[in-house]
Amino acid sequence: MIERLTTNLGALARMSPAELATEWGGRVAADCADAIRLELDCPQQELTSDQRELLFALGDLLDTTPLGERVVRLASAACRALGVRPG
Repeated sequence: MIERLTTNLGALARMSPAELATEWGGRVAADCADAIRLELDCPQQELTSDQRELLFALGDLLDTTPLGERVVRLASAACRALGVRPG
């Protein structure tokens, strides 16, 4: 899995909705969305169907505004599913 994805997933999972609404939070979300697309288009590891579904859902959500609590929940769920430590 690409490091950019794991780093950004962990950051999103730790953010509050208020932090997500900042310029910095928006940059992390946009970078995570790009990393998700890269991972799904050219996977460096096998992903289960559940992991792929979570990443697709999070990627779609990150492309919408405003970003909020649902992003944090999906990022946390993706971290658990992928074995990524959010901290």
